[in-house]
Amino acid sequence: MTKLFLSLSALLLVLIGVAAAKDAHDHGYLQVQQQYLKDYPASSKLIDVKTQQLFPSFPQAKQGDTFRVERCISCHVPDIATIGPQEAAKRLSADFFKYEPNAQAIAATNHLTGVHPAVVTQQYYDAYGQNAVATKDGFHPYNAAAPSSSSSGGGQSSTASTAPTGITGFLPTFLSPAQNNGSALGIDQTGCIVCHNGGRLELDQNAAHLNLIVNPEYAWTEGAAMYYQYCASCHGNLGEGKIGPPLNNQDRLGFFNEDYYYRCIEYGMTDFEHIGSVMPNWGSIAPDYHADKTVDKVPANPTRVLSEDQINLLVQFIRHWENYQTLP
Repeated sequence: MTKLFLSLSALLLVLIGVAAAKDAHDHGYLQVQQQYLKDYPASSKLIDVKTQQLFPSFPQAKQGDTFRVERCISCHVPDIATIGPQEAAKRLSADFFKYEPNAQAIAATNHLTGVHPAVVTQQYYDAYGQNAVATKDGFHPYNAAAPSSSSSGGGQSSTASTAPTGITGFLPTFLSPAQNNGSALGIDQTGCIVCHNGGRLELDQNAAHLNLIVNPEYAWTEGAAMYYQYCASCHGNLGEGKIGPPLNNQDRLGFFNEDYYYRCIEYGMTDFEHIGSVMPNWGSIAPDYHADKTVDKVPANPTRVLSEDQINLLVQFIRHWENYQTLP
């Protein structure tokens, strides 16, 4: 019995070791950390590469005694707690252009400036905080298409209200300096997902970047303009829903990924998920679509209205409604 017990124990240890090795290999974060230390050798004295998480420090980052997960730090500036937000912001931008193979294309598509904000100043919050309105930062009033029963997405246009019923900014109010004794919060305190969302639980690169908002500022400004023009008449100025379903529903935002929302906008009522609805196909027509007057409530748009990049931008904007304080 003793030999059997020892054999089984040894086998269990081997299996655990294999599982741990496979986990580290599949996630790939260790290789990223090692590369980071090669690029910034002084950081090897500041961090333990086995550290996988640095949690945001504001009270809302916790639910009871449990932190809302954030693992961006596993790959990105893992020594941010030591080097501070200013240096971390510089490294984030530099490393993106150094290691992302499609950096220039992504930057052009999402209008990346190459400069990452280091702190949430009062000026920054006034422009992009939840107390801000979409027109407050110098933008023109957006046009919201009025609903029309005779067209698939047109109708007359009316100027959306610039009152507090307008679209608010993406930065949560608890990050405003006004609620933090006037102090500007650094990215070392706020973390990443309050602005970028993404897969909050993952260390795998593909999964971690799922639903990632690449440029929150651009998605909020340009995305809001398109949302008011094409979506607000059916889905409400705040995504609360009208003719169409609500888009700010936390259960929907947390359950569906960006691929689902992209297909909704791209194919609309021509795809199986929205067949028989009044959702326009703002992109192309689904390959297996066949017009059927007994099912179709509106005719399909024969030509593309929004480009693929525009649709992706709209999806990024809608993703801003996913509340940081909800579970992933």
